Amino acid sequence: MNNIDLVAHPQESAHNLFHMDNEKYFNIRRLRSKARAVVDRSSLIARCAKGDRNAAIALKIGFHPYVAEFQAAIDRKANSSKLPRQTLYEKFGRDAARATLLANARNVRQLQRSELEAVFSKAERELMDMQRDEWTHWHHWVHDAMALGVTRSELEQAYVVPGVQRLIDAAHVDDLVEFFAGSLAATEFMAEELGERLAFNPTYGILFQEGRPDGQRGKAYWMIVHTVPHVDGPSHADIVLDFARAYSADEGPDRIHSLVERGLELFGTAADEVEAYFNPSV
Repeated sequence: MNNIDLVAHPQESAHNLFHMDNEKYFNIRRLRSKARAVVDRSSLIARCAKGDRNAAIALKIGFHPYVAEFQAAIDRKANSSKLPRQTLYEKFGRDAARATLLANARNVRQLQRSELEAVFSKAERELMDMQRDEWTHWHHWVHDAMALGVTRSELEQAYVVPGVQRLIDAAHVDDLVEFFAGSLAATEFMAEELGERLAFNPTYGILFQEGRPDGQRGKAYWMIVHTVPHVDGPSHADIVLDFARAYSADEGPDRIHSLVERGLELFGTAADEVEAYFNPSV
């Protein structure tokens, strides 16, 4: 979520969301439990957790088309200057909607900064300052893949299995409730669960021991940034669920819950297809 308009008024809270009761409105425990269940039954992720190098490479190559396209879809659709605003103006009032959009843009930038600070040393962060907008989650994914010995051409020329293509298609859906819930929120919940499962798993981390030219041995950056606690504001999942609710017809949370769960199931299907195509276990 980069390249977002960051101009905000001093009186705006960095914690602003469209709704302040999302923790009660949404069943977050249910959604996290669903993401955990999808990860639990994934053979590919289980093999990664056991330190299977071939499985880790398959994960990086097989899901790269989605990670790359997901970033592009966010930039095109979720940029605050491009989101359709009339619905938000009608529901929340013009001034309140504009203030919340601006505050959320700042929230996203602060989240990105906190992720960088959690993973990289001060010297490394200073080197990145000139290209901070470019150091996205996609770059973390590519950086880690190359540490496993995967080349750029292998990533860029990867076959797109049908499940991954469906994930890509979901990131381009016109319905904004489906986009924010079924694509963005599902991705955030899945990313957080993968981070919890693999970021500090030593048998997974050791796979990155030899290939790092930067001295950061045994680190899977993409996984680590998705474990950074959001103590000073809403998480990415909080923000995208709030947007899904803002663009919904106020019919209750059931549709949003269902869309997120459908998206999570699609990740499970895609993981099975990636394993079968790139690195079958038998």
